[in-house]
Amino acid sequence: GVYSGRVSGTGLSEHPAVLNIGIRPTFGGDQTSVEIHLLNFSGDLYGQELSVTIHHRLRGEQKFGSVDELKAQIASDASAAEHLLMGG
Repeated sequence: GVYSGRVSGTGLSEHPAVLNIGIRPTFGGDQTSVEIHLLNFSGDLYGQELSVTIHHRLRGEQKFGSVDELKAQIASDASAAEHLLMGG
């Protein structure tokens, strides 16, 4: 499913994020993965240990008919997460 949450780590304090936990059915996935997108963030966090806290469930996992449909839903999910986490 898709969730809003916060991510923290070295030099990163409680940053709002959108998380996807699932198998990525639009791309034919069959193994569970966790993907995290930090809202309004620019930087490189590769190799850093991060802590993730889930705050809200936005929706269940679903398969989309096209990548464009998925992109539109991701934008909607990010907007919903921003509203819930930052009042924006």
